[in-house]
Amino acid sequence: MNSRCIGLLIASIFWAWLCVPAALASAPNYTGHYETPASKTDWSFSLDVTQTGSKATITFSAGMADGSGAAPDGDGGGKLDAKGALQFTFKDSFDNEGTGTLVAGKNGYQLTMNVTKGVEPRALVFYQEIILIKKSDKPASP
Repeated sequence: MNSRCIGLLIASIFWAWLCVPAALASAPNYTGHYETPASKTDWSFSLDVTQTGSKATITFSAGMADGSGAAPDGDGGGKLDAKGALQFTFKDSFDNEGTGTLVAGKNGYQLTMNVTKGVEPRALVFYQEIILIKKSDKPASP
């Protein structure tokens, strides 16, 4: 190898050393406990996220304030996409399945859930676009 190639190699390694930690540091960490705002009175939704690197597991529960209808619990897993949103799949206690996205927004965290397999129609009311508030940097359940 000539000295020019060695110089380019050293420069490339140096830039990679500088850029990789900056890219990793800017990735969001969604680990925590999220709930619907207190002003939402007809139903509630809580979400727990445990993120390690770019991968995450989620658990959730939902219910009507008056106790009527279905009250699904569910879980799933996913990973961060290139834009920093958490993309995941889920299955609930009624065997409904779907996909979801969690992303930080200016008024809280936007959770979007879409059903890909609907089994129990009474639970489907909870799977939509929801604004959640982060209540804790730790999940409520381990």
